[in-house]
Amino acid sequence: MSPADPPGTGTLVFLQGTGDPDPVPAETIRSMLARDPVLSHFTVLNVAWEAGGTPDISVVPSLPPRYRQETAAVPPEPDTGRALALAGLDVHSAPPLYLPAVPVSPPGTGTGPAPETPANPQHGDTAPREKTPSPDAMETLLGSTLERLTLNLVTDVAVRRRVPLMAAASDFSRSIVFYLRRGAEARAAITEAMGTVDRNAPVILFGHSLGSVAAVDLVSSPEWQAEGLRADLLVTAGSQSSWLCLLGGLTYLGPDGQGSIPVPWLNFWDERDLLSFCAERVFAGRGARIADREVVSGEPFPASHSAYFSNPEVYAAIREELAALSG
Repeated sequence: MSPADPPGTGTLVFLQGTGDPDPVPAETIRSMLARDPVLSHFTVLNVAWEAGGTPDISVVPSLPPRYRQETAAVPPEPDTGRALALAGLDVHSAPPLYLPAVPVSPPGTGTGPAPETPANPQHGDTAPREKTPSPDAMETLLGSTLERLTLNLVTDVAVRRRVPLMAAASDFSRSIVFYLRRGAEARAAITEAMGTVDRNAPVILFGHSLGSVAAVDLVSSPEWQAEGLRADLLVTAGSQSSWLCLLGGLTYLGPDGQGSIPVPWLNFWDERDLLSFCAERVFAGRGARIADREVVSGEPFPASHSAYFSNPEVYAAIREELAALSG
């Protein structure tokens, strides 16, 4: 970012996690930028990097017959949060589908109540009795029983809500499958879109969730330098890029230190967003400055995964980072 750039002018290139051109997150970002005195003149370029991907499909044909019959009578809930909330209500209200068998240990094993041994006539009341299980043994038995009961309860709920839960999982998985199979096409679409951006003004590359993985792959690719693309700041939120790096799942950045990141990177994570990961330690020494920034949405999962867009802390941190880079 050059001091000659007019304050606030620039482009924020937005890569959604789903890869679809959903206008809601982009409009939220535009609204939040408009409230900031420094970022208010940034334009938002919403890139549909999954164009030509798998269409929205139903998971029902792949499920057992009972789900096809139930879905025909009652359509599944389309909302992820609603499906999880209803599943939570089932935990409290629905009777179990199956009653788990509670293990009963034979006498004398030390894992269950020990019956008294009849008194030995030769020793009167001093006859030995079986030992009472130790507190540790009782705790182990109780923990094992509670674990089994809990897992059975959770399984019962998942069985009842399998269609909406699988539909929600399919939405996320569909984008993952597309990127794994056609990542080069996705990055080419992003490269083409960034080629239309004014390179004489600041550029922020903002990736959310799987979109952040595409962004990290792009800036670390040979094509980034070859195409002469510009990004003054890489911003990621709810990102799985560091986790995938440790698994060897990124295209150009390996867990052994292979690859570099030439763009300063600001990574947002939220304790309540179970799909967000930190990046500093994983990518340390890979090139440009990398900074993790925690934000607290207070939202339950999965709402916490998309709460970054409306959080003023995110834009304040972006403004501070741009100011530090220009200084």
